[in-house]
Amino acid sequence: MSVRRIIGAILGYVLAAIGVAIGVATLAFIAVQSAPGDVAYRIAEARFGENFSFGSVEQAREATGLDQPIIIQYVRWVGSALTGQLGRSVISGRQVVPEVWRSFETTLSIAVAGVGLALILSLAMGFAVGMRRDSIIDRAFLVVSAVLSSVPSFLLGIILITIFAIGLRWLPAAGNNLPGYAVLPSLTLAIALLPDLSRVARNAVVRTMQEFYPTYGRIKGQSWLRIIFFHALRPTLVPVVAYFGPLMAGTIGGLVVIDVLFNLDGLGTLLIDSVLAADIPMAMGAGLLIGISVVVINGIADISMQLLDPRLIAPESRP
Repeated sequence: MSVRRIIGAILGYVLAAIGVAIGVATLAFIAVQSAPGDVAYRIAEARFGENFSFGSVEQAREATGLDQPIIIQYVRWVGSALTGQLGRSVISGRQVVPEVWRSFETTLSIAVAGVGLALILSLAMGFAVGMRRDSIIDRAFLVVSAVLSSVPSFLLGIILITIFAIGLRWLPAAGNNLPGYAVLPSLTLAIALLPDLSRVARNAVVRTMQEFYPTYGRIKGQSWLRIIFFHALRPTLVPVVAYFGPLMAGTIGGLVVIDVLFNLDGLGTLLIDSVLAADIPMAMGAGLLIGISVVVINGIADISMQLLDPRLIAPESRP
């Protein structure tokens, strides 16, 4: 893959990220304008409690710019999303960007551990059953993976909490202040991703093993481990990486559920709390970071896939 094509792909995803920022800001703006009741009233109630007055409502309206014409509100709204100047929380008064980033670090640590575990296990299981196509192990794997893929992530989390936190008492059930707090959330995410990824890996292994070079390697006396790591692993990774991007985009909602289920101080909890409290700047910041994360994940998956298989480069871009 040429450097020019990599730069072009990166620029394309930067433009996509800008489009996501505008889209998230627009949706958030529409949600605010369409919300029933007076948004300034709800902000004043959340900020000052039950003792708020009419003056505090007007103060909240002026502080959030809700007293401006709607077109000016929209332009300022989109501008703040594009520049990252999201201001302060209308509830706590804290800066939005540091708060969102701190919550994102917690979610990112869970995501990296869960996704890494899912990738390793899916490749191992894919090779284990793909090289035994149509065997009893292969058919049992397909049945079990189909069943697991239909189980929602929150139910998986509840099962793991019941077994390891309540029953065995090996791990904490919730919170992110105790040692080992990340184990159950990461394991929940890994199990949620594992069925689909492992089936993709299994199908890729089946196709790869039908090619000539694995058979040729065996004729030359190479071991199966050498064939797997030096010949079969790279072509197997291409469909896994291709599927990984859309799968992670669809798993963002699962990460939000995992944050709330395990009471983590993550991006999902921040998003839910800010929406319920009508803290629009904080909610927009969390939604904006989630949207950009999806673009980044798809971009990394796309570039990695083309690096693994140069044949995917468009014919006109080849030398």
